[in-house]
Amino acid sequence: MGKSKTDKVRLTALELSRRLGGRLHGSGQREICGVNTIRDAGPEEICFLTEEKYRPFLASSNAAAVLAGHELADCRPVQICVPHVQKALIETLKIFAPQLTPFEGVHPTAVVEADATLEEGVAIGPGAYIGHQVRIGAHTVIGPHCSIGQRTQIGVRCRLDSHVAVYHDCRIGNFCILLANCTIGATGFGYAFIDGRHELIPHNGGVILEDGVEIGANSCVDRAKFGNTLIGAGTKIDNLVQIGHNTRVGKACLMAGQVGISGSVTIGDGVVMGGQAGAADNLTIGSGALLAARSVVTEDVKPGQKVWGFPAQDIQLEKRCVLLHQRLPEMAKQLKELSKKVQQIEAAKDNKK
Repeated sequence: MGKSKTDKVRLTALELSRRLGGRLHGSGQREICGVNTIRDAGPEEICFLTEEKYRPFLASSNAAAVLAGHELADCRPVQICVPHVQKALIETLKIFAPQLTPFEGVHPTAVVEADATLEEGVAIGPGAYIGHQVRIGAHTVIGPHCSIGQRTQIGVRCRLDSHVAVYHDCRIGNFCILLANCTIGATGFGYAFIDGRHELIPHNGGVILEDGVEIGANSCVDRAKFGNTLIGAGTKIDNLVQIGHNTRVGKACLMAGQVGISGSVTIGDGVVMGGQAGAADNLTIGSGALLAARSVVTEDVKPGQKVWGFPAQDIQLEKRCVLLHQRLPEMAKQLKELSKKVQQIEAAKDNKK
C-alpha cells in the first residue's frame, strides 16, 4: 500500500509478514501503520511478545497484530510468527519510522572551504562549517550547525546530527552515527604542575572512529597527546559518556550512559559497561569483560571477567558483600545483645570471687 496522504507508511498484515519473512495467522487484510507495546498498541498498530510474562496482556490488547516467536493459542490480534522477534522488531520499527524531509545538497547558510572535498550525495545542513582539506564520503549527512575541523576525514553514509563538533585531524569511518552535541577530538584532560601552576600538555594526536561506530548525544571522545584515541568498529556509546585521551576501545563494545574512561585505557573487544561505570587511567580491560552499573575499575580486568562495585571486584563476591552490608543493622543489634550478655557473665564471675 505504501504511504497515505498523511505520509505514514501503511501495510496490511500480509504485506508486513512477507517483508519480515514471517508466517501469518489470522486476517492478512488488517492495516498497520505503527508499532507499540502490548498494553498501549491501538487498532492500527503492531505489538511484540519477547517474554512470556507479557503474554496475559494480549487478551486485553487493542493491537491489530503481534510479532511472536511461535503460534499463540487464543490470541485475538493477528499473529506474525518469526524466528527472531527482536530482529523482526528492529526491521518493523525501520519500516514505520517517522518520515522526515531529508537534507539535500549544501544549504546556502553553510560554509564550505574551497579546498574541502564533498563526494556524491553529501548533504550539509544550515549553519554548518566544513574546514580546510576536509574530506566527506558519499551520501554522508552533516546536520545543522555542525563544525568539521581541518584535515578531518569522514567516510560514506555517516550521519552527524545538529551541533556535532569534530576537531581537526580526526578520521571517522563509514556508516558512523554521531548524535546531537557530541564532540570528537577536543583536547584531553592532561596537565603538568610546573612552577606553581597547572600547565596544559599539548595534545597533537587525533581520534579514529572505525566503521559502524555510534556515539550518543553530548558524549565526548578526547584527542590523543600523540598517536590516536581509537574506537573500534561496531562499538556503540550512549549519551553523556566521556572517553579520555589515548584510550583504545575494541570492536563491538557497549557503553551505557555516564560511563567515564580515563586516559590511556585499553579496552578489548565486546566489553560491556553499565551506566556510570568508570575506569582509572592506564588500565587494561580484557575482551568480553562486563562492568556492572556504577562499577569503578582501579586495576586490570581479565578477559571475560564480570565485576561490580567500588573498587570493582568479582561480581559474585560483591553480591555477597552487598547482602552482608544490608544485614549490618541486624548484626549490630545482635552484637550489642551479645556484648551485654558477656558483661553480665563477667559480672557474675566477679561476684563469686
